[in-house]
Amino acid sequence: MGLRIGFQKGYLIFRFRQKKFAVGITEILCVFGGIFLFFAAELQNRQSPLQEGYISRASYGQGEKQVELMVRGLEEEEVEVGFLVGERQYTKEQAKAAMEDLGKRLERMILGENVSLKQVQTRLNLPSRDERTGFRIRWSSDDMERIGLDGTVDGSGVDEVKGAKVHLEAEVKDGQGGSHVFTFLAVVFPDKLTEKELQVQNIRDAIAEEEQRSRTEEGFYLPREYEGRPLVYGVKGGKEHVWLLVLGPLMAVLLRARGKSEDKKRKKERERKLLLDYSEVVSKLQIFLGAGMTVRTAWERIALDYQILRERGEAVRPAYEEMLQTYYQLKSGAPEGKAYEEFGRRCVLQPYLKLAGLLEQNRKTGTKNLRQLLLLEMTDAFEQRKNLARRQGEEAATKLLIPLFLMLGVVMVIVVVPAFLTFY
Repeated sequence: MGLRIGFQKGYLIFRFRQKKFAVGITEILCVFGGIFLFFAAELQNRQSPLQEGYISRASYGQGEKQVELMVRGLEEEEVEVGFLVGERQYTKEQAKAAMEDLGKRLERMILGENVSLKQVQTRLNLPSRDERTGFRIRWSSDDMERIGLDGTVDGSGVDEVKGAKVHLEAEVKDGQGGSHVFTFLAVVFPDKLTEKELQVQNIRDAIAEEEQRSRTEEGFYLPREYEGRPLVYGVKGGKEHVWLLVLGPLMAVLLRARGKSEDKKRKKERERKLLLDYSEVVSKLQIFLGAGMTVRTAWERIALDYQILRERGEAVRPAYEEMLQTYYQLKSGAPEGKAYEEFGRRCVLQPYLKLAGLLEQNRKTGTKNLRQLLLLEMTDAFEQRKNLARRQGEEAATKLLIPLFLMLGVVMVIVVVPAFLTFY
């Protein structure tokens, strides 16, 4: 016995051996919709918005911005390259001088993770702007292959004992047309870099050089090729859209939970209406039996009266709907005892099961005191109805407490906040 799949009332039915599982069409569409949105976002991220390799910079005074790119063309897979793009500069911008203070701090600022400039193995921090003074700093290196303008360090091929000496110059403009040059001696020692890391450093150096050269322009073009191989750029794709994969299944689960919640709510509402109608049903049966009708005739009379009311637009009442269905069963030739038994089973509730049992007992044994039994049952039913109405009133009163507590919270905030503000 293999897997069988069928369709029924908006559900896909999976049957395997003796087990059956139903999945709503809406739930399936949610799952596939989430997957489709994920791949659509992934495809959008892979499309390069930098067709001409052009980066625009921020306008005057807006500060630097970080650009993260994915470079295709270096290896079979994309590599990540990040760099800073500085703001445009105003010529002859005036600023207060704090050159001496910057000179004392600058060497410590550029060390990065290195202990000293006498042994440089990791990237240096070569800022293009001092945050404390606001001065712009322009760096130059006498060996761009060893130390790039963005601070990247390449120690490949360097003597592990002597190292390689590189002179760095920081030209600091004071904002008044003058400038001062600070000179540093850095000794580069080799660090183990992979081929991929070295390629990234070279690309970053080329971008930094072009970015530095075009500081007074609106933007600059990225390198078009690397070692004869064309480069294609794309904005680094984040993983923010990964949640789309979860969105579909989550919506499916929520829809199923919502469906179960609504089913439970409808079932509870149906049971409430059944309990409210029970006393009335028993009362009508007791009255018609007192008028000399048989149980079946009384039943048919109650069901047909309800059918007339329904045709006039009255609300649906579950107890009478079940009685009407039982009437159709009797009319179609179903055994009377079986029809009453199924009536009680469909209503589920204990009072209706008891009523069906009384009617079946009367049919079999011909109980003469059925009216008396129904009278006692009607008394109990009205008592149950009063208890149900009282319980519903208590539930409604409990729900009204929520807005009252909210109003109390608002009043407390209005009173307490000004009291606190007086102390500050």
